[in-house]
Amino acid sequence: MSVLMVVVAAILVAVAAAPVLVMAAEYSVVYYGAREGGKVDAAGAFQAAWAAACGDGGGGMMGYRPVMRVPAGTFLVGQAYFSGPCRSAGGVLLAIDGTVVAPPAVDNTSWIMFHYAHGLAIRGGTLDGQGRSFWACKAAGRKCLSGTTTLDISQSNNVSVKRLTLLDSKNVHVSIFDSAGVTLQAVKIIAPADSPHTDGIHVQLSRDVSILSATVRTGDDCVSLGPGTSGVVIRNIRCGPGHGISIGSLGGDAGEKEVRNVTVEAAALTDTQNGLRIKTWGKPNSGHVTGVRFAHVTMRGVENPIVVDQNYCPGNINCPGQSSGVRISDVVYEDITGTSVTPVAVKFDCSGSNPCTGIKLRNINLTYDGKPAQSFCKNAGGSASGVVSPASCL
Repeated sequence: MSVLMVVVAAILVAVAAAPVLVMAAEYSVVYYGAREGGKVDAAGAFQAAWAAACGDGGGGMMGYRPVMRVPAGTFLVGQAYFSGPCRSAGGVLLAIDGTVVAPPAVDNTSWIMFHYAHGLAIRGGTLDGQGRSFWACKAAGRKCLSGTTTLDISQSNNVSVKRLTLLDSKNVHVSIFDSAGVTLQAVKIIAPADSPHTDGIHVQLSRDVSILSATVRTGDDCVSLGPGTSGVVIRNIRCGPGHGISIGSLGGDAGEKEVRNVTVEAAALTDTQNGLRIKTWGKPNSGHVTGVRFAHVTMRGVENPIVVDQNYCPGNINCPGQSSGVRISDVVYEDITGTSVTPVAVKFDCSGSNPCTGIKLRNINLTYDGKPAQSFCKNAGGSASGVVSPASCL
């Protein structure tokens, strides 16, 4: 074989081995009638653009992912429901270059909804829930429409959300429900410290959820994990103000599924009401929390840095004097440092009928007013290793 033939053969092999660049179609909301400026409701245009992108199968090409584009500018959207499954094998990419704003009131429990949107990817942009007038309405005791969740992802698998900013939700900012394989990365959530019920991210009946490099400043839980949640990783999160990172509340209803295999690591909590919390109702309804690891967490000015509360009973209604039926086992706290606003920095207030078991403390250093803090244990069993301050009461 000549030298020229060898070179040509090598080029052909390289070309054959190279990945194929698939150019996906793009569907702009402006093409379907959306107008920038935030004055005219563009919900119809948004849903039309989604329908076109979702219906584009790309001829069955592998890796094909059509794009729904929200260009730079401000777009008012009254309410939008995006439903799948979509035809493309790679799902739909929602690229947001501008800001999507909600009206003062939305007559539904959710504002931006994705159901059965398998393979969905959301990149960039801002969702502004415009919650301030709603909070004022509630504070004044007037009759108001229901507070809405800003971003509702339900019954959807293999979802990726990156670099999205969410502002001033009327209620929960992000809800992940009955979904699997969801990743939130570099998400920013911002609302005032006194905004009511504005949880950052709530996960329920879902598995394999990752929350990475998030910043959450809000008026309720930064992250809350509800029943039926497993395989959750929360890493490099900055939380505060807010109510901290919570598992629960659990046991409020009969038949709730367990929470298992949760990892929280490399977290920083500042000026939060709680740090790392597990909360269950003081009711006999069964449940289970197991396989939880909190590691490499720093706290500054946190009221209750480590807390298990199995006597949750707001208003003392329907639960006074009852014992929680939720079992809590195999929970590890490792390398937790910082400052507590209250003297008791570690509190395990567990159920009399279902004591906490397998709690492990490793290298804890929490102080109060420049001195070692205190710990409190009730119906809690486990072990401590390394340097543990306040001293373990397990």
